[in-house]
Amino acid sequence: MSVLEKHITEPKIAYFSMEIGLRDEIPTYSGGLGILAGDTVKSAADLDLPFVAVTLISRKGYFRQEIDKEGIQKEFPAVWKPSKLMTVMPEKVTLTIE
Repeated sequence: MSVLEKHITEPKIAYFSMEIGLRDEIPTYSGGLGILAGDTVKSAADLDLPFVAVTLISRKGYFRQEIDKEGIQKEFPAVWKPSKLMTVMPEKVTLTIE
């Protein structure tokens, strides 16, 4: 069995998180817990764990904010195209949880 075949067929850790902060240009998190989830995913990758992370992706919904000179928060949409940074996967997967 090749390394690739083993990697595909071996059991995996499924990590589900509503938000995961992987990179600044991927607005899929809004705060500290998203950053923590991203650090967990990055550590699993560094350790070469059999690990799959699952999260939600939204093209809209997150925003960046700025505070103006009067101290008023202004929101600006975080517009991005997931297809420029990610590979589209099927909407449905089969998952066996022990």
